[in-house]
Amino acid sequence: MMRGRYYILVGVIAYLVFLVSTLPAAPVLGMFKDRMPVIINNVSGSLWNGHAGTVVTGKLTLDNVDWSFLPLHLLLAKAAIHVNAEFNNNPLSSRLSTGFSGNVAVDELSVKLDASDVASLVVLPLGELTGDFFLRINSATFQPGSVPRIDGTLNWNKAAITVAETADLGNVSILINEDDDSPLTAAISNKGGDLSLSGNLTTDETGLYSLELAMKPNASASDNLINSLGMVAKKQRNGEFILNNSGNLKQLGLM
Repeated sequence: MMRGRYYILVGVIAYLVFLVSTLPAAPVLGMFKDRMPVIINNVSGSLWNGHAGTVVTGKLTLDNVDWSFLPLHLLLAKAAIHVNAEFNNNPLSSRLSTGFSGNVAVDELSVKLDASDVASLVVLPLGELTGDFFLRINSATFQPGSVPRIDGTLNWNKAAITVAETADLGNVSILINEDDDSPLTAAISNKGGDLSLSGNLTTDETGLYSLELAMKPNASASDNLINSLGMVAKKQRNGEFILNNSGNLKQLGLM
């Protein structure tokens, strides 16, 4: 009996794999375009191995998108693809999957972002940013209206921020994950630059976030920079400046 069920399961999976490998992508995706959360243009190839000129979702536009179907994920009741694309001429690769819950999982994503790219995607409560961002997501789960669950790192090299004065921040590292008390946390630190940074961001299930960032001027910090810190943060007796900021991830475009 068990062997018979096994053969039936293998047969069903083999049939699904055959369908995916032969169906042309353009007409199939066209049938569901009004139900999809993304806009896919200039589609060619099959559902198994396909190509799109652009894929647009919200503020994010990917160019030259190639995907390949990952059939083994069907054993886990998931549909999964491996994606290679370009974002503002920077290469991007990742694995995307979804199941019956409707959640979208992103794994093994890596991409370089210019500061202008980050500013175009996220509404930041700070000043003007410069430098290069390198995002690595080990795993993440997204559901519309919910706080994303992310395990990854964001390295900000040659970092600088301008509020009233430009501050060289050196290389900034942001470690992102979740814990028992917060669905999304971020630990912030840096090496080099005019300021030493140490901070944490926490969220709750509704998307409310709280950021506390300690900034301590180094020897290279100018008097103008130190004075300008007092405009956005509270000076402490030890010479640090503490920035407290709160809001909702929806305001940042992250939900």
